[in-house]
Amino acid sequence: MARQSFVLALALLLWSVAGRASLAALVLAYLAALALLQLPGLWQVVREPSVTQRLLLALLIAAPGVTFAWRQRAELAEVEGLHGLREHLADRLRLQRTPSIAPALVSADRPQSFFVYAPGTQQLQLRLGPRAKPLSGQALGEGVFRVDYDPRRDGPPSPADGELRAQIDADGHTTQRQLRSVTPLPHPRWLALSPNGERAAALSEETDELFVLGREGLLRRIAVDDGPSDCVFLDDAHIAVSHRYGRSLSIVEINGAQPTSHVAIGARQTRLALSPDRSRLAVALAGSEPSVALLDTQPLRERERVSVPAAADMLAFGTDAGTLLVSARKPASLWRMRAAAPGAHYQLDATLPLSRAAVTMARSTDGTQLLLAVTDYDPQARPQLGNHFVQDQLLTVDVASLRVTSRQLTGRRSNRQSKPGDQDRGASPMGLSQHADGSWLIAFAGTDELWRMLPGASDPELYDLVDFPLHAPHGAVQLADGTLLVSSPSQGSFGLIAPGTHTPRIVRVAASDAKLLENNRPALERRVGERGFYEATRSGTSCQSCHMHGDSDEAAYNLGDHRLIPTLPVGGLLWSSPYLRDGSYAQLADLDDVAQTLYRGYLRSQGARGQAVQAYMEALPRRDAIDQPRDLARERRGLRAFWKARCPTCHAPPAFTNLGQLAMHSLFPDEATRLPKPELLDTPSLLSVSASAPYLNDGRARSLEALLTTHNRRNLHGDSHALSPSERSDLIFFLSSL
Repeated sequence: MARQSFVLALALLLWSVAGRASLAALVLAYLAALALLQLPGLWQVVREPSVTQRLLLALLIAAPGVTFAWRQRAELAEVEGLHGLREHLADRLRLQRTPSIAPALVSADRPQSFFVYAPGTQQLQLRLGPRAKPLSGQALGEGVFRVDYDPRRDGPPSPADGELRAQIDADGHTTQRQLRSVTPLPHPRWLALSPNGERAAALSEETDELFVLGREGLLRRIAVDDGPSDCVFLDDAHIAVSHRYGRSLSIVEINGAQPTSHVAIGARQTRLALSPDRSRLAVALAGSEPSVALLDTQPLRERERVSVPAAADMLAFGTDAGTLLVSARKPASLWRMRAAAPGAHYQLDATLPLSRAAVTMARSTDGTQLLLAVTDYDPQARPQLGNHFVQDQLLTVDVASLRVTSRQLTGRRSNRQSKPGDQDRGASPMGLSQHADGSWLIAFAGTDELWRMLPGASDPELYDLVDFPLHAPHGAVQLADGTLLVSSPSQGSFGLIAPGTHTPRIVRVAASDAKLLENNRPALERRVGERGFYEATRSGTSCQSCHMHGDSDEAAYNLGDHRLIPTLPVGGLLWSSPYLRDGSYAQLADLDDVAQTLYRGYLRSQGARGQAVQAYMEALPRRDAIDQPRDLARERRGLRAFWKARCPTCHAPPAFTNLGQLAMHSLFPDEATRLPKPELLDTPSLLSVSASAPYLNDGRARSLEALLTTHNRRNLHGDSHALSPSERSDLIFFLSSL
């Protein structure tokens, strides 16, 4: 033992002298130390002192090596691929300690489901905090339980922000598991303008609020139903509000205390549009059967529901109530629907393919044109093969012909650039609106600025918002008196710019940075990270460019290896390291290195930017699963099929992933042979899998059915061949319920 101690001490000394921070260098140093102690007489000299003296001598010899290892620990971890190992092991341990629970995030702003894995348990209850009400778990079989939680019904999590100790009661035995709770701040997004132009309205989906503003500032702050998603003025006094989680469309009288009426229309309402004569209201509905509901406004009642090929992102009427434009991400398209006569049904009559989905869309005042903001465009809708290629631009679409009549690139350079090619203006156009004088207002979330495009002018009038709490602006309108109004979700604020001035007056609906620094530092870090998520690099690319509002733009990109990979949503990532499809990044913060190098960094310097963006992304909840009726008996059959097909080997409950990596050739050898080098695949979670098609590492499986059949012919990706057609159908139903 004494001899071995001296070998190790001498090896550490030699390692520090060599100055190579690698395990290979340490092994060579160990072999050299072993050889040195074989020299005649050397070990005899070392062993003569007493035990205490030998111990002190060994510590003295080892001290330089220990110091070297401590100073070079970051480089050693990088060289040996050990960076993030602690986080990865901790994440895996959380899921392997039963009873275990997933997802790890508790959002205070929406209904959500948790899955608990407690083998052998008959009855289970969950408390999201020591004072929270108990929530009963529904047994699905094989020790898997589902627990539904609705903050509006069951109460907020405790604490509201930060680490939360969830209590799991399994057959009377209580254990605690760590989760993280997030209570979002108010996030006012796009702005709707009243017919007379004297009022504007915005919603905060996170806090279920409607804000009404005028040139005087904030006029009303009104509580609405769960997850308000869009609003439009029906007239100067009434606002229609759609809801993502509530099942009714609300009509709010802005001078009253409560919504004046409700129209039952179903959940997953997204965007709204009002016809020019205000006789027709269109409501987009997502879910398993996406559609657009058409309502008469006098009286307010549904007249028709039209199926659409995919969930609608945005809606706008043309010149009359008989023409409706619908944008969608999957596929990236603009559809035109028409009703041939006032009483006729709407039918899809034309499609304009887009290279990338419209980020935002606005109707011209006369309805003859649409202005669309996109991150790229090709008339043949061909994919762009440039690495992470983004080229922000505005498309003008003629409604009558449904053709793109003009394109305007918005990315610009100013005298703030650090090298040729840098962009620091016109990135991520987000807010669009046209006004009676023909001018367009454009808010740029990527560069914190507002443009006013006047008819016939070659250059826009610029309003630089970078020094004001209006970061990543989303909405922009002009009031009747010429006041410009801009909204900033990340800051929870509005800016009012009086005619003839360029300095905004700030109206806050969320706490200031100073207040958050004092009272809620996690919320402040998320706010800083949200700004970083939308902020464009000097190459003109931001996280938002592909991951729209923390989701996916449903496009396919070349990520550097000359093949197209679909964009993944970035919600539900908390405690699920490592990241990316190949698990190549141990922490989300590490992705900042890509922005700082490949995309030339940012105009604005900020310390710990990567950590702040990570905090923001970790607070994003997973996608809502596609709606389907609950059928407990069928879900239980599907879970049995899940076990029969050996899916839990990699997709273990409760997160339905083991957070592991597998060599691609072990699962998909045919596809692996086409790659230039061996590739690892990170095991994804199956939570919300129904909402994240296409599947597999390159999106080649367009459906869950195809994933289990067409793309598993060798039966290496689980044992799907062991399932009968009915078992496979039940398995797909179960997966869609997650």
